[in-house]
Amino acid sequence: MMNRLWHYHFGRGIVASPSDFGNMGERPTHPELLDWLATEFTRKGWSLKAMHRLIMTSNTYRQSSSYNEVSAKVDPANLFLWRFPRQRLEGEIIRDSALSVAGLLNLKMGGPSVFPELPPGMESRGGWKVTEDPAERNRRSIYVFVRRNTRYPMFEAFDMPDTHESCARRNVTTTAPQALTLLNSKLSLEWAQALAGRVLKSAGSELDSQIEAAFRLAYSRRPDTSEKQTAEAFFDRQRAIVAERQGEKLALPTFVPEVFDAARAAALVDFCHTLINSNEFVYRN
Repeated sequence: MMNRLWHYHFGRGIVASPSDFGNMGERPTHPELLDWLATEFTRKGWSLKAMHRLIMTSNTYRQSSSYNEVSAKVDPANLFLWRFPRQRLEGEIIRDSALSVAGLLNLKMGGPSVFPELPPGMESRGGWKVTEDPAERNRRSIYVFVRRNTRYPMFEAFDMPDTHESCARRNVTTTAPQALTLLNSKLSLEWAQALAGRVLKSAGSELDSQIEAAFRLAYSRRPDTSEKQTAEAFFDRQRAIVAERQGEKLALPTFVPEVFDAARAAALVDFCHTLINSNEFVYRN
């Protein structure tokens, strides 16, 4: 039990013996720590709450996931937990985060569940009447209706617990549909368009200010010199690509100032789309 609890918190296979997971299981990386935790668990009356509190208030659990070059040379696999292992956000949190940076998240409390749009062509067993008010559809993911036979596609792609199990658990996988969902879905593009609109409202027409605003909204930080140079090169290249698509309908920001180049506005949407698709956006650091 102690090993499973430690595995739950740190997301790694620290086992008490090879037999726990068969002959291919890993040897324990911190056997003395496991023994001490087991002793504390019994000493505190077999209380899981007390053990959760002990683990979650420890320095190891609360440390940053920031990279340290010196520590990485000594322990490149992070076996000794010199930094907190990076963890991908759940699908519900990814959706809420994207809606928030796009300025679309509805924070209304309480009330009935909502039914967001489903991808074109997807059929629902049991019915899925899309909520008419777009603002209501953009409520926090906790209010999205859960139907056993029609799980919301984005949540299912990002390891939503199996609703057919009475004791469901959330697996952590890395699959192609996750990247394709964020890259190709209509919702993801709409979030990028709304984020680009926010950037133009706050930063105006100056490219440098737009890059700074996009990073601040998506990552809550400013870009470093290398990132800014990469972004500027992207805008130059992407604007030229978009400009060649004469006659095509462009995905533009929800707000575009007057006398603003359409190709550059579309390139900004693509840039915001890239930020939402990045690891820094979908991982907890």
